[in-house]
Amino acid sequence: MSYVRINSTTEYDPATRTIRQDGQTRPAGLAALAFSNVLEVQQEVRRAASGEPAPATTPSPAVAPDPSPPAAPPALTASGAPLITLRAEPAANPWNYTGPAARNPYYLAPGVSTGDAGVAGYEKWFQTANVLQASPSGGPPVVAYTMREVTEEGAQEALRLVQEYVPEAAVEATVFGGAGGPWCADKPTYSIRLPNGTRLNAAAILDSYYNRGQGVTALSDLTLRDELRWQCGWGIRT
Repeated sequence: MSYVRINSTTEYDPATRTIRQDGQTRPAGLAALAFSNVLEVQQEVRRAASGEPAPATTPSPAVAPDPSPPAAPPALTASGAPLITLRAEPAANPWNYTGPAARNPYYLAPGVSTGDAGVAGYEKWFQTANVLQASPSGGPPVVAYTMREVTEEGAQEALRLVQEYVPEAAVEATVFGGAGGPWCADKPTYSIRLPNGTRLNAAAILDSYYNRGQGVTALSDLTLRDELRWQCGWGIRT
């Protein structure tokens, strides 16, 4: 394993997606998404400090026109969000992987570039929640800051993913500041509640599983499964 230090207490191995803290290792789970961003930023900072030029890009070779008929338009819900209808059979792939991801319409087989891929309508699973605070002048509330949250449709898709392994999971909606206080959000935050009471952010689940809207892979299943095992024990569906 080749660990990279993220902060004073945490090391991360991007090859195996494991965390090492206080001499102990565990799967990074959903945290791997944030750690990968940190590593990218660290690399850019080091490159800028050393004066090293950015890596050159190789132009893509010309591609002959595809004579095949155009693909059918992606299935969307009335809101424009992805309509996920699982295949009856897993998509063919070199690993003969048959897990839930292989039946997803946005499955990416090993060796397929994600450059031209994408989950149609992906951002329609998300919305912006405004956190409001009382105006000092006594006028209407003003926006203190904004948060990226899932819609109810997005929360239901996150729940479907989790229920592949934990059928007892449920959606829970809470409103930041709803119990009183100087700040209050104008939209709910959706979480997936596990049987032991643990709550997982639905937006983080979708971003991790769908690789920020690029598509799903076998690793999508493995990362979600390992996170759920970490959060609620090993007695989950496999």
